[in-house]
Amino acid sequence: MQNNTKRADRVLFWMKAIIVLFFVLRFLPVLLFGLLTLAEGNFVQSIMKSTAGFWYLFGICIVISMVFSGFVLLGAFFAFCVRYLSWLYRAISNLRLLTTTSFSPMGAVLLTCIPYFGYFLNYFIFMDMVKSQEKYMEQHGILKKRFPKKILNAWFIASLVLLILVFEEPNPHGFMTIFYMTLGFDGNNAITFLEKTLIVIISILYIMSFSAYVKQERELFRVHTEELFNKRVDEVIREREILRVAEKLRKSRGLESSPMNQEK
Repeated sequence: MQNNTKRADRVLFWMKAIIVLFFVLRFLPVLLFGLLTLAEGNFVQSIMKSTAGFWYLFGICIVISMVFSGFVLLGAFFAFCVRYLSWLYRAISNLRLLTTTSFSPMGAVLLTCIPYFGYFLNYFIFMDMVKSQEKYMEQHGILKKRFPKKILNAWFIASLVLLILVFEEPNPHGFMTIFYMTLGFDGNNAITFLEKTLIVIISILYIMSFSAYVKQERELFRVHTEELFNKRVDEVIREREILRVAEKLRKSRGLESSPMNQEK
């Protein structure tokens, strides 16, 4: 059983980093536009004198920011995926040394990598890991606090709602658009706002679920390591006891102990 703590810490770091980048990069166009307006150049100043030039320059800032933000977020997401899959493989491998799981390490990684479907399959993989880990810890009397399954279920439900909104948005006669129009809201703006809100909520819920699992994973590794250490200590004590009894038996029979036994 290998220590999976560092992998889990890296996964948590990248999950939090993606959320921070998601918010920070949204203000990048304004920041870039502000830097351009402060620039001392005849070309920039001449453009800023007219309203059309003002919006033209602001549009350029938006395009540059979108391209830059896309590369940054894509790189951060790729780093997260690599770290997460590495953690997932090791987490299930560790569990299978102690108990049984419905998914093999490589099978879980391959299922998670399936486009679109893998995102939702990860819920069943994660829930199976939670049940297997809790069952083992409970049987060995080391379960201190149960995993908050309601949070993971809330993440799954929120993800389904987001999926429905994404597929409903292009349809002007869809259920969600009609629902918002009935309430007197602008359907497109309301759906966009709800989607962004759900993205943040989903991210927070998964971080909470992941952190709770990792906490139990660390406790399980700590206890398992202590058990292995205690077993090794017991083996050493038993070996010394056997040597002591053997030495005593030789002396009782009038035999001299060998130089090797004397050194021990």
